[in-house]
Amino acid sequence: MALSLQDIRGQVLCDDYILNYYSVDSSFYKIRPKCVVIPKNVSDVIQCVKFARKSKISVTARGGGTGLVGSALNSGIIMDLKNFDKIKLAKNYVTVQPGVRKGKLDQVLAKKGKFLGPNPSVGPYCTIGGMIGTNASGTRSLKYGSMIDNLLAVTVVVTNYPNVSKNSCGYRLDRVKDPKNIHKIIAGSEGTLGIVVSAKLRIYNIPKKKTLLVVGYNSPKLALHNCQKIIQLEPSAVEYIDDYTMRNFGKKFPKSIKCLLFVEFDGNIQYSVKQFRKISDGTILYKTAKNDTISKWWALRNASLHYSLKNLLAKQTTSHIIEDATLPVEKLEQILPVLSKLKRKFNPVFVMYGHTGNGNLHVRVSVSKNKDNVDKIAKEFFAEIIRLGGTITGEHGDGIARTKFVKMQYGSKTYSLFSKLKREFDPDHILNPGKIIS
Repeated sequence: MALSLQDIRGQVLCDDYILNYYSVDSSFYKIRPKCVVIPKNVSDVIQCVKFARKSKISVTARGGGTGLVGSALNSGIIMDLKNFDKIKLAKNYVTVQPGVRKGKLDQVLAKKGKFLGPNPSVGPYCTIGGMIGTNASGTRSLKYGSMIDNLLAVTVVVTNYPNVSKNSCGYRLDRVKDPKNIHKIIAGSEGTLGIVVSAKLRIYNIPKKKTLLVVGYNSPKLALHNCQKIIQLEPSAVEYIDDYTMRNFGKKFPKSIKCLLFVEFDGNIQYSVKQFRKISDGTILYKTAKNDTISKWWALRNASLHYSLKNLLAKQTTSHIIEDATLPVEKLEQILPVLSKLKRKFNPVFVMYGHTGNGNLHVRVSVSKNKDNVDKIAKEFFAEIIRLGGTITGEHGDGIARTKFVKMQYGSKTYSLFSKLKREFDPDHILNPGKIIS
């Protein structure tokens, strides 16, 4: 393999320990690749793609390995783009390469009083390429959008052409009705249409003031129902935290509190907080306008979530299959009877959190004796999500876990369009096969 890629100026690695390392990501899947290529420049990427096409072997781009559904795993060539780490800052946008860590970009932008809207919880470790591939969003997506909303241009290597610049669940055909937006088809495509080598992203001025409200609710139904009123106040974030996660905060909450909403405002704050008090069905437990304290609360949310999932893992397996569904905000509370029905039928444990301001709910289902029932749980859960007008994948990609359900989400007609698009970009089906199109 290495001899066949001898023109690569970067690294071509086939050692056992290297292949074992790249056979996993943050999902529960394990697929051993044939080799790992760490390209030094765009020419290396092109050379690798040409070789893959000629040899009829798959090639999958990899970023930080933080994906939850196996999007960066495959049995052919794994292309680690960590050498693509350049950042070029302009006034209202930044041009970055795919290997740039989100945490590093945050530091560079902060020095200039800027920030990138999408902010996944694995921000210090994930890469821009991975964020584009999964159309990542995060807690601030309610106001600042997902990657697709902030992607101004992208340069990709595809199998049909050497190097193409596209300027300003499934493929986002809904966002490319105007030819000027053709570049947006790359967002959320998980490296199945092309390999991103550069991207131009919209950036924003860091708000001068922010206020965070930590709001307690007596029931999940009350909290989820309240979200549709809260978003009318244009908050920058509305985050739901269930009781299981809340108990790992290390703080004492009243026994009557069964869940929390983090509600953050960064514009017209005084008026927004005043109006919030009028429409809230919960109790404001904490209020802070200090940036350091706000950051600590968000860090506490991330840490407590980590420990919650870790505690589940210590006892049983936590499946990532149904962890990224999105519903219309006005229908959020309808997920509760769905989970209750599944709990009665399969007896799993559910942990639920997410960006409820835009309907994105992360439901983790833990299974022990029910391992054989994971697909049954997923199929029933997804059927209900689709019935309610939602989507099975919000921001983490379809990956290995959800690709088999994409046709169920969109139907045969739209799925056939996805297949046609895949053939146009990748006729030999070598770019990250088994993702989105099965």
